Amino acid sequence: MQLLRSLQRHSWALAVTGVFVVQNHCGMPGIEHSQLAVHLLERGQFERALREARRAVREDAQDSNMRVVTALAEAGLGRYEQSVGALAGALRRDPNDVRIYSTLRSLCGQQDCAEIALGALQELSRTVEDNWYVQANLGWAWAINDDPDQALILLEEAVGDLPPEVDESEQIFAHRQLSRLYLDTERFADAARVLEGALMLRPQDPRLLIGIGECQLREGEEDGAQIYFERALEAAENTVETASLIAQVHYNTGLPRRAIQYYEVAAQQRLVTPLILNNLAWTYAEEGIGLERAEDLSLRAVKADAVNVVYLDTYAEVQFRQGRTGRAIALMKRAIALEPEGGEHFEYLRGQLVRFESESALNALGESGLGRSPDG
Repeated sequence: MQLLRSLQRHSWALAVTGVFVVQNHCGMPGIEHSQLAVHLLERGQFERALREARRAVREDAQDSNMRVVTALAEAGLGRYEQSVGALAGALRRDPNDVRIYSTLRSLCGQQDCAEIALGALQELSRTVEDNWYVQANLGWAWAINDDPDQALILLEEAVGDLPPEVDESEQIFAHRQLSRLYLDTERFADAARVLEGALMLRPQDPRLLIGIGECQLREGEEDGAQIYFERALEAAENTVETASLIAQVHYNTGLPRRAIQYYEVAAQQRLVTPLILNNLAWTYAEEGIGLERAEDLSLRAVKADAVNVVYLDTYAEVQFRQGRTGRAIALMKRAIALEPEGGEHFEYLRGQLVRFESESALNALGESGLGRSPDG
């Protein structure tokens, strides 16, 4: 269901799931396969949703919505190659359907299927010639497959030769992808120029404003960057998300105390997320300041999700910074017990435990007098 919720937050917002209303009252016509497929998908019943979506496609081979439902059901079952294949099939029938490209990008942003997406888009480019959407998204696929040279060629061409009929959201997407490639190679002025071009399409787009601010920040123009960040906050419909993104930019550019300022803006909002509370607490702890505030923030995150090892790690770090080494060790052991051996965070958590235990041992030696120097 995490994938489904993520897609609902993205650009095509899984519009297909809002198209149908499922009814089967007495005396009413039976539910169509398409209606039932959406109903089951929304409830996480992926096998049954897949069965109904396939029946709907057999009834209407041109139904792109049902091909997308098929793809999402396959993804829900962990079959990402089949999922991407279903989306590619929908694109072969309509290579200009921007919703399908958006779904493909969201899917591959959630799961490790970058290589599969690249192969599907390469095949599509061979069968659908001179299509702007295919080429721009192929540039994206090369980028996520760590081939910036190929990505740069395609995205520079896409941004430099924009047909007037191209969907605005896809134009913005191409500009942002190209600017990211420039940023990654420290071509900050080029990255800002590309984003300024996109800003002409959407002058109040917070993400574009943040992107330009980041370029300014990377060039050392902190005062100029703040102008764009403040504009982004003023234009934002979602203050929590916007302030958090600005905080992340500052953190990633080595300005943690400025990051704290923007995380605090997000933390004051009613809809602040546990992740933001956690990130703010961690930044305080890293800086060794505001530890009581950090403890309160971190505890709120842990209470919201007591089995999240990232949140437990932060809470342990805060305890450690406050000198409560025993408490930090206990929390870290709990986090390690929750993380599968070989899991994403396992080795890091083990390293944290060793760090805490080493400090505890040193403290014990100091208290016993054995750790003092001969002159001490």
